[in-house]
Amino acid sequence: MSAVGFDFRNERCVVAVAKHTGIVYIDEEQDFLGTNGSGTRKKYPESSISLIMRWIIGRPFSDPELQQYLKALPFSVTEGPDGFPLIHARYGEETRSFTSIEIMGMVFSNMKRLAENMSNAPVVDCCIGIPVYFTYLQRSAVLEAAKIVGLNPLRLMHETTATALAYGIYKTGLFEDVHRNVAFVDIGHASMQVCIANYKKGEMKILAHSFDRCLVGRGFDEVLYQHFAAKFKADYEIDVFQNAYAGIQLRDACEKLKEELRSNPEALLYIECLIDMNYVRCFIKRDEFKQISSSILERLKKPLEKALSEAKILLADIYAVEVVGSDSWLIRILTDYFGKKPRNTMNASECVSKGCALECAIFSPNFKVRDFQVNEILPFSIALQWKGFSSMQRYYGEKENLRSCIVFPIGNPIPSVKSHTFYVSGTFSLEVQYAYATEMQAPAEISTFTVKVAQIFKIGPFMSTKYVRPVIKVEVEVGLNLDGCVSVNSAKYPDHLKWGKWRLCVRV
Repeated sequence: MSAVGFDFRNERCVVAVAKHTGIVYIDEEQDFLGTNGSGTRKKYPESSISLIMRWIIGRPFSDPELQQYLKALPFSVTEGPDGFPLIHARYGEETRSFTSIEIMGMVFSNMKRLAENMSNAPVVDCCIGIPVYFTYLQRSAVLEAAKIVGLNPLRLMHETTATALAYGIYKTGLFEDVHRNVAFVDIGHASMQVCIANYKKGEMKILAHSFDRCLVGRGFDEVLYQHFAAKFKADYEIDVFQNAYAGIQLRDACEKLKEELRSNPEALLYIECLIDMNYVRCFIKRDEFKQISSSILERLKKPLEKALSEAKILLADIYAVEVVGSDSWLIRILTDYFGKKPRNTMNASECVSKGCALECAIFSPNFKVRDFQVNEILPFSIALQWKGFSSMQRYYGEKENLRSCIVFPIGNPIPSVKSHTFYVSGTFSLEVQYAYATEMQAPAEISTFTVKVAQIFKIGPFMSTKYVRPVIKVEVEVGLNLDGCVSVNSAKYPDHLKWGKWRLCVRV
């Protein structure tokens, strides 16, 4: 059996296989999937599916954020019968419709095959990297896609945590006799994520996570894209918004232009045969680029400040800053903020998959890995909501009220189990919600445990005898697993016929 780590980015995937001689990284090989598939993107944009992991999977079609993303996609996406996106593409001689989970399953299948070819062993156990801001629906969708192809995810691992593991596990001498705090800043194609980790010998503890789901390296590409699209329409009467092929060409050119502006005060954008054999060329200065992207630059500091605040440390307590991700244009801004130049010592393309493969090897009995403990935390607060009584109301015959409490606060260790006592009149619904939906930039509800949702749980019914009081005391055990998903493990109430005994509620 192999220990495998998967890193699914918006436009590329990396799989790392742990071997006894080290970590091996695998590039994609299959036509129309992975690197070779990107060659068909310009030729067949309407049938070249990408950007699934960050933009589409696990999101309801009505999600306003998804609706904004769909405007930039060259392929067709409509609402499915379950309220989630359906992706339409040419498959052979016909147009087929796929769910995002099915598309991700195809990618998992391809990467699993490559890993098996490289390791000459079956691949079942794996660890999958996900963005720290993924919701319950998104995490569940990734797990379902992996299980479709026979994979057994040992855990979902936050990308910045995987990066921190890959960074610290080999630096034994650096943390021998002292605690050190290291900040990891990932400004990638789809989001910005910040993590602060504390290291000591044989152990890593995550102090804080923060993120901005919409502050991205792609955002800088987008402002360039909008700038030149408007300029081409005015100067050349070319509308790239009406031509998928031209739009892809311009986006690729803007990405290269952005990198040129890192080291040059001025850069040239030149595209041959944009539309109808027309070529375009245009210069832009770095100062002009900063001006049109000023709103993005201002937002950069907020996740940094939030991470420091939640970690309860000062800037002076940061030993080092590591920049990872596909976009490292903001080195100067990070230098000004932290007061020290960020390092780029990690391979941005491999660090997440490497950390995931190492974590999978730590779990596996087939590998002997250096003792290294990873202490993860919850990046957002999770609350329970139900209709019931308070501990005092039950004595005075008052009506049930809608009540809530935070059961897993931000920074809560992962995994974790907690018990909570409820006073109810009978079968009741227990909703698990994000406590601060505005911070998550996502719908508040995670899932509902109720009679109406029989495929999950119901809490009740309770024993019906004359000895049962009008108000029932119910103890519910709520679990937070390694994947960051919440479940109701058990529910019980006192058996009034047998003193000191408890009855389990019916579970479906």
